[in-house]
Amino acid sequence: MGDMMMTRILPLLLAIFALGSLSARAQDDPFAVFAPYASEPQYSIDHKPWTEFLERAVYVTGRSDRTPGRRSNNQFRVSGTRLSTTSNSRYRFEGNRVMFHNFNDEVEDYIGLYRQGLQDTMNRVDYGAFSRNEQLAFWLNLYNAVVIHEIAKAHPISRPERIRIRDQKARLYDAKLVEVHGVKLSLNDIRYNIVYRYWRSPSVIYGLWDGAIGGPGILPEAFEGGTVNAQLQLNAREFVNSMRGVDRIRDEMRVSQVYVDARPYYFKSWPSDLYAHLSRYADWKTAEILALSPENPRTTRYARNTADVESGETIRSPSSDNPSAMAAGNDLGPAWSNLSSEAMRGGLSSEAAQLARKSQARLSRRTGSVYILDVVTDDPDATQTLSVEPDATNEEDAQ
Repeated sequence: MGDMMMTRILPLLLAIFALGSLSARAQDDPFAVFAPYASEPQYSIDHKPWTEFLERAVYVTGRSDRTPGRRSNNQFRVSGTRLSTTSNSRYRFEGNRVMFHNFNDEVEDYIGLYRQGLQDTMNRVDYGAFSRNEQLAFWLNLYNAVVIHEIAKAHPISRPERIRIRDQKARLYDAKLVEVHGVKLSLNDIRYNIVYRYWRSPSVIYGLWDGAIGGPGILPEAFEGGTVNAQLQLNAREFVNSMRGVDRIRDEMRVSQVYVDARPYYFKSWPSDLYAHLSRYADWKTAEILALSPENPRTTRYARNTADVESGETIRSPSSDNPSAMAAGNDLGPAWSNLSSEAMRGGLSSEAAQLARKSQARLSRRTGSVYILDVVTDDPDATQTLSVEPDATNEEDAQ
């Protein structure tokens, strides 16, 4: 009887021990649950709603012509107000921009609903029910949606890094802003502990938009599981062949800070691994710079201003700062109202006008290059597509 009881109890004890071990491992490494795996992909995610938004929200500037941005004569600072200068970075006219100045509350709500809907979609099914590429597209779109949403809520803001999540008393990139499969994640968790950790190709660097001018640009379309690799290659070519990626200052080669941040994951044999990676995407101008191949490449001065059409210009009415300014504005009547709402908030600054002129000039004279890429896609008949259409905000809309 005692032996029989022991044979029944032993498996139970082993099961309890195994559960305890799994729980301990989860506590030690909560990101292990996101290691990519897909024995038999069953689902794909339809990111069309995000593409439809990005097509309207992203301002395409065209490929860099390596012409440094000069300091504008219209840059200014007014003491005692929130009027401030625009960016004076040499890179300020490079990279696609998000048109935050056109966003209203309805747009912000839409982004928030998509952001939540994307999490809910992943949480409805097993992580392994998606292919590796579907998983990657999910993380890239989620990261970018969170960044755009948080900047939109804080706009106008000169630098994304200055955003603070008050209830957590944390910086934008460190605050726990999303939850997937019960794990609360920050933007840095997604970047370093999931994407950089589990995807071996350094091309993933170019899929994470951190909202600053100095980083990789944002595409005017969502990442999709079937095309994510080709999309990353496209963004890699833009960034590597821009001054933000590889620059030459006084016959000295400089590389972006993003490569230094990614060094422990992708460029362990520094800088030879980095040069091999950059050479894969370099055009002839960039190849000339890479020929310098310094043993210890210096980094560019990272342009931290917000990648909007204003280059991070934070223009607000001085009436929000002190009573005397408010009174002076009121004395001007309708003239002040039109200036503050149209010219200062809704209109474009001289910085944005310069960006528009330079972008149109680049796009008009560019002949373009054609790259043929083999894109591996999942069998569409073998998977189900999950929609991430943002839910209605109330029951009446849902009906």
